[in-house]
Amino acid sequence: MMYFISVVIIIVTTMMFVLFASGETDTNNIVFLKGYGWEVRTKAVEKEDIIIPKPFDRVYENYNDIQLKAGLDLRPYMGMKGVRYTYIVENYPKDVGEEVRANVICINNEPVGGDIMTVSIHGFIHSLNFDDSLR
Repeated sequence: MMYFISVVIIIVTTMMFVLFASGETDTNNIVFLKGYGWEVRTKAVEKEDIIIPKPFDRVYENYNDIQLKAGLDLRPYMGMKGVRYTYIVENYPKDVGEEVRANVICINNEPVGGDIMTVSIHGFIHSLNFDDSLR
């Protein structure tokens, strides 16, 4: 009986940690995005483990150019593991015919990069700068 109670306590504690830890990450990411003028839904629709490559390939060089436009730089994080969170943008200033998404790249639970994009073949990607959406 004691074994069963111990297992239940461990499971409940783990579940509470996961629920509250992800909520804190969402809150940090939402505040980060709000700093660029974006309003997003309160829960990430995707979460994916990533590794920032070392060295950058051509794709990541181009992606880092997008980061630099927003005052960010992924070069210090080369070779590090992180997580990409994706949120649905609620205040994109134009109707683009599909959902617009905000990606936030976190290293050690801190936002260090991101982008605004759509997923269609004719979609777009740009920096987190709100002004980039007006072009």
